[in-house]
Amino acid sequence: MSAAEIKQTVKERYDKFAATGGGKAPCCPTTKKQPGSPYAVATGLYMQQELSLVPKVAMDLSRGCGNPSGFAQLEPGEVVVDLGCGGGIDVILAAHKVGVDGKVVGIDFAPQMIERSKQAVTEAGLQDRNIEFHVADIEKLQLPDSFSDAVISNCVINLCPNKDAVYQEALRILRPGRRLAISDIVLTESIDPDLQHRFRATWAGCLGGAIPENDYLETVKDAGFTELHIVARHILAPEELAGMSICPGKAFTPAAAEADLAKVQGKVVSIKFTARKPPLN
Repeated sequence: MSAAEIKQTVKERYDKFAATGGGKAPCCPTTKKQPGSPYAVATGLYMQQELSLVPKVAMDLSRGCGNPSGFAQLEPGEVVVDLGCGGGIDVILAAHKVGVDGKVVGIDFAPQMIERSKQAVTEAGLQDRNIEFHVADIEKLQLPDSFSDAVISNCVINLCPNKDAVYQEALRILRPGRRLAISDIVLTESIDPDLQHRFRATWAGCLGGAIPENDYLETVKDAGFTELHIVARHILAPEELAGMSICPGKAFTPAAAEADLAKVQGKVVSIKFTARKPPLN
C-alpha cells in the first residue's frame, strides 16, 4: 500500500472501532491482570490507582502497549502533547500529573476517537481543565514550534509509514531541553522481505509498520534527539503477538496467517524509552 492508503486504512479501522465503543480486551494483553479488573495493569502498563481515575469508555478504547505518562516525569504546570491519543486514557492521566496549571493536547486523525476522548474527559470530571483535542496527522502537526514540555505516545508511531517525519515534528514542537516518553512496537531484527510484505499488504495490526529496534532508535537520533534511555523492553508472548497483529480488533483488521506469526515469535518487542531535545547553547 502507498503511504496515503496506509493512513486511510488505519484511520478507517480506528474510526469504526471507536464508533463501537471498543471492548475490554487490549491488543497487547499481559499475562497478569489486577484481580477483579479486566484491564491489564502489569509492570509498564497501568496500575489500579491510575485506572481509578479513568472512565470506562477510555479503558475500553485503550490499545496501547505501555504507560508513557507513568515514566515521562511530568510536573505540575507542564504542557504535554499525546500523539495518537485514542480514547484519551493517557491524556487523562497526564492531566492529573500536570494539574490545573498545566495543559494537555491530544492528537488523533480518527475523528471518532477524538469524540470519544472528549467524552472520556467529561466523564472523568476534567472538562474544566486545559485540555485540547485536534484531528490531525502526527506526521504533520498543526502546533507551534517549541510548544510543549513533553511529547508522549502509546503504541501509535509504529502505525505511521513515515516515522522520520513523526520524530522531526516531535522535536520541532518540543522546547529545548524537553523530552519524549514513548511506548511502541519494534522488531528485534530484520525479517524475511516476503514475510514483511505480507504483513504490510494489509498493514496487519502493529506488525505492518514495525521495524527493527536499531533502525527505529536511529530514526529518533537522526531527528536530533539525545540522551535516549530504554526504560523497559518486553518480548511479546504468543497470545500478545496474536492480539497485537489484529489491533484494534479482529472485526477491523484481517488476521495474519498463523504460520507467519510463528515466524516472528520472540522477535516482536514492546519498548519504552525516553529521549531529550538538546538544550540551547
